Amino acid sequence: MKLSVLFQACIASGFVFAESQVPIVEPSSFTGDFAVYQSQVSPNHSIRVKRQNSTLCNTPVDQYTGWLDVGHKHLFFWYFKSESASSKADDEPLGLWLTGGPGGSSMLGMLQELGPCLINEHGNGTTYNPYGWNKETAFIFVDQPAGVGFSYVDEGELIPGDSFTSAADMHLFLQMFVSQVFPEHKNGPVVITGESYAGHYLPALGAQIVSQNLLHPRQPQVLLKSVAIGNGYVSPLDTAYGYWETLCTINPGVKKPVFNETRCEIMATNLPRCMSVAKTCYDRPDPAICAAASEVCWDGVVKWYDGESGAGGRNRFDITLPCEIDDVCYPNTLWIQDYLNLPSSFAALGVPKEIKKFGVLSPAVSDAFELTDDLSITLVPEVQYLLANQIDMLIYQGNLDLACNTAGAKRWTANMAWKGQAEFNSLDLKPWKSTKEGKEIVAGAWKEVNIKMVEGDEKKTRFALVTIDGSGHMVPQDQPEVALDMLSRWLNGKSFD
Repeated sequence: MKLSVLFQACIASGFVFAESQVPIVEPSSFTGDFAVYQSQVSPNHSIRVKRQNSTLCNTPVDQYTGWLDVGHKHLFFWYFKSESASSKADDEPLGLWLTGGPGGSSMLGMLQELGPCLINEHGNGTTYNPYGWNKETAFIFVDQPAGVGFSYVDEGELIPGDSFTSAADMHLFLQMFVSQVFPEHKNGPVVITGESYAGHYLPALGAQIVSQNLLHPRQPQVLLKSVAIGNGYVSPLDTAYGYWETLCTINPGVKKPVFNETRCEIMATNLPRCMSVAKTCYDRPDPAICAAASEVCWDGVVKWYDGESGAGGRNRFDITLPCEIDDVCYPNTLWIQDYLNLPSSFAALGVPKEIKKFGVLSPAVSDAFELTDDLSITLVPEVQYLLANQIDMLIYQGNLDLACNTAGAKRWTANMAWKGQAEFNSLDLKPWKSTKEGKEIVAGAWKEVNIKMVEGDEKKTRFALVTIDGSGHMVPQDQPEVALDMLSRWLNGKSFD
């Protein structure tokens, strides 16, 4: 058993743009209800897009769905305009959401957490989400890598098995999306967000965007401003290390430790060897070495909780709750799957014949990642690269999560070598306040630094760690009002003080 068990976890109205969304570049062609845009940079890439009404997703804003065709790979997206005044600007900000896994559909984030609409309690429709993140900025949800959710690969072709291949595909998608299909975002700031295994996806994608902007300054640019990672799987070693603190102390915000003294003693004894072999994997990321490291950490540390997780057992995503169903633990996850598999949903989205069934989790993608070292490597070097290139970074954590725990996030953010490390580590986490149901509450804790990263440039780069009390793995689901407040402060440059 590998550490990957931590993570494996609108009727079409025709394609008509509202006046404010007339693209600069006209569609290359039309295929049924879809307008098709051929890439001006890469001849093998195109985007097909159609407008949706509010039948599938109950929201008043304009929404569009479609696929990016990248050779034999086809990535599904669902895009929503913002409810804020920024939606009228010609330099409109854009947010991207990626669910983790690897193999998790971003429709989970959209319909279970932060989208403009949420699955209803009957699983047969959606309700308006008053705390949808598109309150602040336009948002796009993408099923990636190819093979996840409504995304697919042509028959006989390989599914991507690492975060960097996925990042290259996503960069091409964003580049074309903002320059040709929705050019109101061409000159606007982009924030890329996600949770769980997106702690791998997002640093890889951010680094790809920055490097390609620098390598090809005459090509369309994706103006990446910041990255926001929620309960992210950035550093596997530190995630495993955080198991002991999460289960053996009251630090997550519980009245007593989850584990008894005997189990905690066993885990503490095994942690040094787990850390040693995991460090070897970091230094020499060979699949065989990393697989062996994962086995050691599983047997010595992780299995004491995760081995008892699943339906009717422990919940890796919130240590205060039981797991209701399967590995995903939450029934609304399967409601989403059932809803999107309805014939009416397939018809409204224009799902191609290659897709027989929508799944919230893709075993094929999970297996593909198992065959590489991606599950075991750290993406901290990519975070360092982003900071060095003046990209702001928000690391936010629901404190009740075990799978991608706060203790691990504190550890890797403290150990990361960069210009702001000394100042960051000199600061204590201090409480931040938000509003919930009309009352001011202590929402969690925070610290941040603002550092001049480039000599001669006065711009300061922001690096923040924010924790959220009373929340597990999925902060926008568990604390929706607080999560939206956090996002608003982040996007608008406001302090958490």
